[in-house]
Amino acid sequence: KAEFVLSGGDARIIHACSLGWHWLIALLVYWLALKTGLARGWAFCAGVMFVILPHSFFALGWTAARNAVVGTFFFTAGVAAYMSASLGRPSRWALTRWLREALPALLWALAIFSRETSVAFAFIIFLIDVSYGGWRHFSRRLPFHALIWLLTLAFVVWRWTSFDVGNVPDIYFTKLTGWTSGYWAGSKLLQLLFSQIFYTPMLMGLATYQGVPREELAAHGVMAVLVGLVAIWYIAVSKGKGGRWVWPLWCIAAFAPVVPVFAMPHFSYLPSVPYAIMIAILLAGVAAEWRRTVAFLVIAATVWSLGVYRLAWWGIIRSEQIVYSDILESTPQSPPPGSKLFFINLPIAAIYAPDAMREAWETPDLDGYTLTFAPHPLMMVEPCIVEQLSEYEFTVSTGSPGYFSGLAGKMLIDGMRPGSPLTSGMVIKAKEGHPFDTTVVEADRYGVRKLHFKFHQPLATEGYCFYLSSPERAAYRLAFDAPSPRSYDKVLFQRARSKDLIEREAARWEIRDKARPIAVAMGSPIQDYLSLQSETSLARVEEWWASHDIERLSREQDEWRSRNAEVLRQRQLYFRVMDIVGRFVKSDVYLTGRR
Repeated sequence: KAEFVLSGGDARIIHACSLGWHWLIALLVYWLALKTGLARGWAFCAGVMFVILPHSFFALGWTAARNAVVGTFFFTAGVAAYMSASLGRPSRWALTRWLREALPALLWALAIFSRETSVAFAFIIFLIDVSYGGWRHFSRRLPFHALIWLLTLAFVVWRWTSFDVGNVPDIYFTKLTGWTSGYWAGSKLLQLLFSQIFYTPMLMGLATYQGVPREELAAHGVMAVLVGLVAIWYIAVSKGKGGRWVWPLWCIAAFAPVVPVFAMPHFSYLPSVPYAIMIAILLAGVAAEWRRTVAFLVIAATVWSLGVYRLAWWGIIRSEQIVYSDILESTPQSPPPGSKLFFINLPIAAIYAPDAMREAWETPDLDGYTLTFAPHPLMMVEPCIVEQLSEYEFTVSTGSPGYFSGLAGKMLIDGMRPGSPLTSGMVIKAKEGHPFDTTVVEADRYGVRKLHFKFHQPLATEGYCFYLSSPERAAYRLAFDAPSPRSYDKVLFQRARSKDLIEREAARWEIRDKARPIAVAMGSPIQDYLSLQSETSLARVEEWWASHDIERLSREQDEWRSRNAEVLRQRQLYFRVMDIVGRFVKSDVYLTGRR
């Protein structure tokens, strides 16, 4: 919050601060690595590995994950301060000794109020004293440990009672009950550790609640074997290193608190501190003749994975940015103050569209309403139809499974309407002052296929701006005023009625090629007639063509795709990464235990 206030909300300054935190943590990793007995070169390697670990890209790139970054700094600084106070040479001055004892507790308090995963601090300092000083040293430090454990327990009780997880959607927070959830928790912890070691996506894995097919058991076996081999390697080369058990157990303890929560890549940020030290220990233990080769391969694989994650993150960012840029292109003149923006099929990635437009147009007096969210978080991947019924109302329909389907849809329903799914015939009356009412026309347990929106003011009211996201356009401005007849290429439609089969089919293909992108971008009902298999469908398309100047719109669509070709290409990078993963596993996004 201080960063935001001091930077004035400038994204570049905020990101520079995140890189600053990252660099400070790397210095702490270097210091901790020295305390394990590693040479300066390998301690430097540990710091470098922390900097380039690929999952960190998400924590640093997403401002909402800043608590993971800040919390990790305070946690790591607290561990370092405790090692210095507990294992270092005691000061002659009472005040200095008191300050050295108080500093770890203060840093831990800052860490735990930044992010709850810092409850692991008590366990980590216990490991440090036992591993470095032995049980006798631990017994001398028992009063400090008792205080930290007592405060940790108090925090957990306060956190558990003050923030009711009973109202949290199941898809977001899984309550662990019985053997089934125990197996799931073990599976998820294994997948998190595997992802940490081998850099696989930390938001996609194997489902475990709906039965465990043979191939998934085999996949769990492969993960367990690979993680086990790394563990054996570590045990073999870490003999004689100070606190050898601190680092792997720290890694596990940092993941344990987030097992019930759907997985995100920034969960790996705190475990990356001990893991970077483990990598340095592993590489330092390789035989001298192979050491450089193995180190080069490990670092090269890490850098390559960082590049892959950067490309995937680009896809997420571009999915948001292209919505905002298309809104600006579709609306050359900024709307007057008091205008209302209505979004159809808005990707969740662009959920801040109203705020972005207030800033871009320098018009704080704008209201934003999302009529439907795209089923996929990054873009609308299926066409929809927006059919105007009167000057006050229209319907929005899409193919099965429809809106509010899949993981994102379940999160929306569970979060906003717990225990009240959307069913056919349901009427949702707007709150006072809201501009429309909604009726669910077609729905089943999989999703909603058709919605009816009735506005209290005409759709063509000045200051009403409607934007449709589709596979063809990120945010196309819809116009609900009556279309007027325009001149058009009648020769093309004459050819489409030719008795010559080749000429007729060629003309109809040309009509389809030009009309389909525009029809999809507009959500036009004419999509149902683009087969052009009958004179009726051809006549309907010709009437629509004549009233919308399709030749001009087609040129504009081609120009838009040309201008945004690079952004569109980068948006697809995320889908390519996920498609590659999906070829090998029936994926469970966010490791919720469900497909």
